[in-house]
Amino acid sequence: MKKRTLLLVVLLTLGAVAWWLWKNNTGNTLAGPLTDFAIQDTASVDRIYIADKVGGVSDLRRATLPSGEPGWTVNGIPAKTFQVELLLRTFKLVELRAPVPKSAEENVLRVMAGTARKVEIYQGKDTPAKIWWVGQSTQDHFGTYMVLEIPGTGRSNVPFSMGMSGFNGVLNTRFSTDLDSWRSSVVTRYPDLAKVQRLQVEHPAQPDQGFVITNANDQMGLQDLQGDPLTMDSVRVRDAMLALRTGSFENIERELSKEARDSVMHSTPLHILTVTSDRGVQRVPFWKKAPRSGERNMELELITEDRDRMYALVNDTSLVVVQRFWFDRILRAKDQLKGKASLPPPR
Repeated sequence: MKKRTLLLVVLLTLGAVAWWLWKNNTGNTLAGPLTDFAIQDTASVDRIYIADKVGGVSDLRRATLPSGEPGWTVNGIPAKTFQVELLLRTFKLVELRAPVPKSAEENVLRVMAGTARKVEIYQGKDTPAKIWWVGQSTQDHFGTYMVLEIPGTGRSNVPFSMGMSGFNGVLNTRFSTDLDSWRSSVVTRYPDLAKVQRLQVEHPAQPDQGFVITNANDQMGLQDLQGDPLTMDSVRVRDAMLALRTGSFENIERELSKEARDSVMHSTPLHILTVTSDRGVQRVPFWKKAPRSGERNMELELITEDRDRMYALVNDTSLVVVQRFWFDRILRAKDQLKGKASLPPPR
């Protein structure tokens, strides 16, 4: 009899607890392990695959870059390392800001169904470790709606408002499928100048002003295009070599029509840079760039050439805009490099 009474008391207690939990349900749902968005070991992430609903794809992979340095590629093209590192920090520091109220779940999921980006995070295997479905920002713009999927476990049926530790703002803008926003802006990248054997600059409109800088046997030299040695201004020659280390473009030219783009690329270049290194031969032609419509000089006269920027062709395919401020250090005239001093090559 006592056992039956004890059992009845236990059942009544459990029933009371269940009733209390049901009555105090706030309408929020946590899905257990499917709230664990974070990737603690981001060093093991070797691929990040981002896809949108209209066919855009950014496939980021760890790789050895043409410079010989470790880095990332996007769709097979060198990617901006700092931008990928921003994603990795996001994976590590992401945190749940708030569950989505039950009354709002259906609407949030409906919008995500048409706009969310799929982010597959790989850690050395053919199957992603986690999949983020990244949706729209919250109304206060301090969170981003996301859904977590773990292959082999399933996908959460409820969204969450996610943020990042130490950051106030939205996260969805970091998961772009626009290739231009990911691709590296490198034009020249030679961190170890000892591996550059030869730098040649041609000026087709002034063929006598072309030159060659040689870098062999721990000694630099200056020559004309016929191979005759010249005395050199060591400071300017050194500066030309140093500028090779990190030459970048400002943006990819997307405003020109196809006809205008073809016209530029089939015209005679303003300069031609050829670099010979342990990686082979890199050739980069440069062209004049037209100014912005109505642009004037200090005397308020209309100008016919952009004095701050030029076009350049990268990887034989991409017409880009570069700043003269940087590349004029390399693309000098021969007479500007001539001098009397000599100097060991920069390291």
